[in-house]
Amino acid sequence: MFSFHKPKVYRSSTGCCICKAKSSSSRFTDSKKYEDDFMLCFQLDERRSGEICNACVLLVKRFKKLPPGNDRNWRHVVDARAGPGIKSLTKFKAKNKRKLKDKPDKFAKKKHVYVKTEADREQSPSISDDLNGWLNRNFAS
Repeated sequence: MFSFHKPKVYRSSTGCCICKAKSSSSRFTDSKKYEDDFMLCFQLDERRSGEICNACVLLVKRFKKLPPGNDRNWRHVVDARAGPGIKSLTKFKAKNKRKLKDKPDKFAKKKHVYVKTEADREQSPSISDDLNGWLNRNFAS
């Protein structure tokens, strides 16, 4: 009936043991099957275990297919998705902007505003005077 299908998002409470992603478009799987290849593929210092996201699984599978002697690795993926969520980040930015606006600059120069006195100002004719003059000229009998 509806043409739009909302993609399902899978979540993990602990996150991926490699990239720390807590949500994914595909399921998280147990990492036991892939743990032997983690050290070389991701250049890890310590062993990791737990749930792994599908993106990291695909990287391990790609690593296994590399020819022997190839030094390619995916070290940049390790803990790449760790940290605060996007919602807390936007709140933090908004607070910083408010603080910057409230705090005046020490060296800000005041802009000089020239104020005309009453004697310097030109007197502009009012609309009612123009209307009365026009009426008198055009409709005076």
